[in-house]
Amino acid sequence: MNTDAAPRPLNWKLLYQQAMLETDPAKLRPLITEANDAILDRIERGDATALPAELPELNDALTDLRLLRREYERSLQEYGELRKSKLG
Repeated sequence: MNTDAAPRPLNWKLLYQQAMLETDPAKLRPLITEANDAILDRIERGDATALPAELPELNDALTDLRLLRREYERSLQEYGELRKSKLG
């Protein structure tokens, strides 16, 4: 076992897909964050030859995650308002 090796980077595409397909609201926020972080890590550690071709895909994924996070937060706010109106 080689303990000197750097940890294997997370596959941003897999994490992105998991976040986009998640239906459980309790699991969604951490998946969005993890996928977003993996994409940013990919951009930061990308090599000069492969990264330019991948940038449009990475940018689209970041945009999708941003929209998903917005919708998630809007849903939480609406749920809170609905609950408040029922209780009050």
